[in-house]
Amino acid sequence: MVSLGDPLTSNAVLSALQINSQDKIISIKENINADSNFVITHLIKQVMYEKNRLCLVNFHNTIEHYQCIGKKLGYDLLKAVNEGIVKIIDPLKDIAESTDLDSEYLQENKETLVKQLYFDIKRNLDSVKIDNKLVYLIIDDFSHLHDLDVGIKETLRFLHYCINLIKSDNVCVIFNNHVSTIIDDIISNNLEYLADVHIEVSTLKTGYSQEITGFLTIRRKSSINQYHYKAFDRGVKTFHPGESIYHLYK
Repeated sequence: MVSLGDPLTSNAVLSALQINSQDKIISIKENINADSNFVITHLIKQVMYEKNRLCLVNFHNTIEHYQCIGKKLGYDLLKAVNEGIVKIIDPLKDIAESTDLDSEYLQENKETLVKQLYFDIKRNLDSVKIDNKLVYLIIDDFSHLHDLDVGIKETLRFLHYCINLIKSDNVCVIFNNHVSTIIDDIISNNLEYLADVHIEVSTLKTGYSQEITGFLTIRRKSSINQYHYKAFDRGVKTFHPGESIYHLYK
């Protein structure tokens, strides 16, 4: 029996995504001028609801951002961090706070850098593993490895390091990747090929609309579903193309 409070059915985004424990590799492609952060924050909501564990590698937003959005969506990320349910890895913050330039993420050898990041992830994942709970690794987002001057060869190697983590039955990985360059496209294509679920967030080709923010496309090995979505201050509504958003309020 499904609870009326179950966000997997009552939440528009999670109901559209239909992520389950068999989805070991999830890729998110954020096309230019689009914002896929709502997918990440909703997936965190699902992790919290299912009482699973999370390791968030945060390149893009502050922890305060995730906390603010999380409170709107009904979860308290900082409380989960304090309880040891969630681990946060923040490479850019680590660099900013390393006044003596001793950060492990300032390695000149980029192969060494991605290995250091991988071992940091592995250590944090191991620390939150408990019983039969799933552990989700979320990297938000992959394109910021360029900010650390990591080349495409090392980036793809790091990708495969992370994917190897799913050899453990209870680990799932979620990769967010902003696409604005050819290199971003190459990385995104690799992610899409490997993913059990590939999620793509795009703006409207026709430009701004008061009714629609953009497109949400969800590809699985045997299916593809496309939705329009509308972002509001306290959430996101999804609906099929050709369907008016106003019917949602009737």
